[in-house]
Amino acid sequence: MIYENLVDFSVHPSDLKRIEGGWKGLKKYIEQSDTDGLELLIGYEAASEEIPKELVKSIHLPFWITWLDVWRKGERGLKTYFPPMSDECIQFCCGGSNQIDMIATQKKLWELAATYNPKQAVMHAAHVELEHAFTRKFTYTNSEVLNSFAEFLNRTAQEFSDGEPPCVIGVENLWWPGLNFSDSALTDDFAGSLNFDRWNLVLDTGHLMNTNPKLRCEDEAVDFVLEKLSQLSGDVRKRIQSMHLNLSLSGEYQLEQMRKGLPSGWENFTHTEKYNLARNHVLKIDQHLPFQTERVKEIVKFVQPHTVVHEFITPTMAEYGDHLKQQMELLV
Repeated sequence: MIYENLVDFSVHPSDLKRIEGGWKGLKKYIEQSDTDGLELLIGYEAASEEIPKELVKSIHLPFWITWLDVWRKGERGLKTYFPPMSDECIQFCCGGSNQIDMIATQKKLWELAATYNPKQAVMHAAHVELEHAFTRKFTYTNSEVLNSFAEFLNRTAQEFSDGEPPCVIGVENLWWPGLNFSDSALTDDFAGSLNFDRWNLVLDTGHLMNTNPKLRCEDEAVDFVLEKLSQLSGDVRKRIQSMHLNLSLSGEYQLEQMRKGLPSGWENFTHTEKYNLARNHVLKIDQHLPFQTERVKEIVKFVQPHTVVHEFITPTMAEYGDHLKQQMELLV
């Protein structure tokens, strides 16, 4: 089985500070780690000339966490959910203040991604409101999120002369409402509703594990992932062409936090404070740990991907390297 092993990285200055020598240091890191390149999380600016583009094999696009109210209701949805903020901040949060702005922003992101000539540009197909990260009392169903997301993708693709994105769009699963592989028929419906050809699916193993808070060990996690994948239709399975490979066993934490509900004093926090609390909470759910069992090979063998991104969250690149070495050795 032949696939590319990628390191995940971002253009954010805090990421670059983790590695000695900047982008040149990162290139050396890739060569020494025996990987094939990067999946690079980009922002809204043109690529720096210092970025070694030949190393960028996959792009990850910015994630709009709460966007569906704005897509459906425009300015009314924006005012209901977001406090007054600059156009730049609105773009970061949800792409714009109405459908036209959101499509224009996403079109720009697709064009920026295409300058790297990647195998794919990855997007999260999900919607969650900050409160619901704690309570799980969601406003929208999986079907509602996916229907609107498909409409959004289709209309953005139509902005291009041939009706196709300038690079393959990789749609990634999360554990929030949207694409989470919980319903194979719904996943089929979503796939059938896309009116362009240049798309695939990106399996994030940790995100899939986060949908089942009963998991307590790696064997259970591997069995669960394989079970959910086997329930998907053959056509959908063929569309899963890349993976974010990591382990997440946060079930006990998830159940405890669901019992607690919102943090004390939530209603008195600013939007920024709520965002930071939710972000820290999500990082505890989505652990981004390396596998320790050789059974991880069963997942990779089942999917047969062209790309495996070893996606970890670590304070240092040295610790990332330890995780990477451990997980890659299991795949030999």
